[in-house]
Amino acid sequence: MTYRTKRYAILGVLLTLMIAAAAAGERAAYEKRQADGDCLESMRFVVGSTAPEQEIRCFTQEQTDYLFLPSYANAGNVKISFAGADRAVFRRGEEEISLKSGEDIASLVCDEPYELSFYDRAGNRIAGRNMVIMHSANLPALFLETQSGSMEMLDADKDYEERGKIVLFDAGGSIVCVDKLERISGRGNSTWFYPKKSYGIRLKNRTDLFGMGSADNWILLSNVEDHSYIRNKITYEMGIAAGMEGSPESQYIDLYVNHRYHGMYQLCEKVEIDSERIPINDLGEENKKRNKNMKELARFDTGMKKGVELAAEPVDLTGGYLLERDVSDKYNEEVSGFETTLLGDQYTIKSPKYASRAEVDYISGLMNAMEKAVTQTDGVNPDTGLSYPAYLDLESYARKYIVEELSKNKGGGATSSFFYKPQDAGLFAGPVWDYDKAYGRLYGIDGTTRDLCYLTQRDGSTTLFWYLNTHPDFRQAVSRCYQEFFSDYFQVIQESKIEEYVSEIYVSANMDRIRWKEIYGDDLDYNAEVWRIRDFLTARKEFLDEVWIEKKELCTVHFIAEEFTKDMYVSVIRGETIESMPIGDPGDVDGGRVFEGWYTQDGRLFDGSEPVLADLTVYGKSHMASGTE
Repeated sequence: MTYRTKRYAILGVLLTLMIAAAAAGERAAYEKRQADGDCLESMRFVVGSTAPEQEIRCFTQEQTDYLFLPSYANAGNVKISFAGADRAVFRRGEEEISLKSGEDIASLVCDEPYELSFYDRAGNRIAGRNMVIMHSANLPALFLETQSGSMEMLDADKDYEERGKIVLFDAGGSIVCVDKLERISGRGNSTWFYPKKSYGIRLKNRTDLFGMGSADNWILLSNVEDHSYIRNKITYEMGIAAGMEGSPESQYIDLYVNHRYHGMYQLCEKVEIDSERIPINDLGEENKKRNKNMKELARFDTGMKKGVELAAEPVDLTGGYLLERDVSDKYNEEVSGFETTLLGDQYTIKSPKYASRAEVDYISGLMNAMEKAVTQTDGVNPDTGLSYPAYLDLESYARKYIVEELSKNKGGGATSSFFYKPQDAGLFAGPVWDYDKAYGRLYGIDGTTRDLCYLTQRDGSTTLFWYLNTHPDFRQAVSRCYQEFFSDYFQVIQESKIEEYVSEIYVSANMDRIRWKEIYGDDLDYNAEVWRIRDFLTARKEFLDEVWIEKKELCTVHFIAEEFTKDMYVSVIRGETIESMPIGDPGDVDGGRVFEGWYTQDGRLFDGSEPVLADLTVYGKSHMASGTE
């Protein structure tokens, strides 16, 4: 072999070795990347020493892994599991704790940041991240798994449904329910547009959860717009205390979805006709028994009434119905419903969902007859000769009005207002539902305390309760019910209930705010949110006691504007001022129109700053903004 040949041979060997080394390096780097991913992605925490054990994965936020443990977890029954590494090392200051896969985390503490590192057998650090362990207290834990293993479709489309399964533990770790889910779907109106969503679930089997009665339909409320988390709880228990049929019982829970903490939720009874909820005859079930393929039935819509063409009608059409007073956007989405002739109120028929012409005619006719009586000065329907109490249960309407008025509920009179009709009675108002925008959460007229609004304070609200308040017997019923059920209960809320709710959820609420930091941010002062409710209730009780117990004289300002579909009314104690006008300030633009302000009949500007000494009517003025048609 010549010198030149030898040189080329050596160079070839060297080149081969270099390529092999590079390949080995790339392979090692690839394997390291895989190991890094394996360590962090495979990390699991198994909770429970007996079946059914629950697997929990961390939630990663801003380069920190958060492990959210349920109340029933303890140091000895939580084990770490991972792949792709020999050991996991947790460092906190000078402390260093080394764990193998399958060992418990008894030596780790909660609410303290750790530097987590994974090492191979040779002692090389192959992955790492910051980590914080948080441990709930007092609350049950619901573990929910969707059939797809994802929430993507459910959170993208409110009409999408999916099956799944649940395991529910009480705060001590005892099993409450293990069942399949026939359905899980999204729900909510304004809350639907938040990342933390509410859900409706249907169990395969009727089950009594926490003493709330045996049922298969349940609601998981996110309370995402209520930073105190307690406004709905206050109102639901108030409704129960006041004897309002069907007012939902509820229980706070920690929700885990597909092995990850999803936040603190309020597990509620659904507002529905059921032996354990609103115990009246169920026309919807009767329709199903007499008709097949309900979803495929031909539909009708006359503009004022809508429903389906049933082949066979129930024998008795007089009950039971469940109605919801709704805004147009929601009303238009429903199968069955009607609009009243006089007040123009839209009601969806929640049950029977697929209502026939005869059923829609019956219940709309009853509601129209009631409205015609209520709107008469003497309260008597001129066509039938019947007084308005012949059409409705006076006590239930009084209690419904009190709840909405005292809470200053934004949706009161506009949406989420339920009514039902048994076979052997008139219309009932209730149960209570949806109060996350109440008790001073919002500003403007929704946050004022020294006025009555009669549920008319915004476009789309009903004037029904204004007309009811024109009748002495209704006002007497309101005063009596307030003194019997609500005034003292106000005191109970202030003295014990708020503290009870807050103590129960305080730890979990903190977990929820961290889990949903993208919603709540860093500056939320939880205690301030709670005191905001306390202050509102104190001031509101003081005013309502003056009105409904001391019977101080009221003066009413009637607000009229072409832009509104309903007139608005605000009453204050004679000599007091109106804290806030029903709509925006002069100069505000809405729908291309610039609001100029409220004016009396003689052209004088009324801004609410002067004492109201007599009943008054004012008119809203506006003009088209420049450049609009």
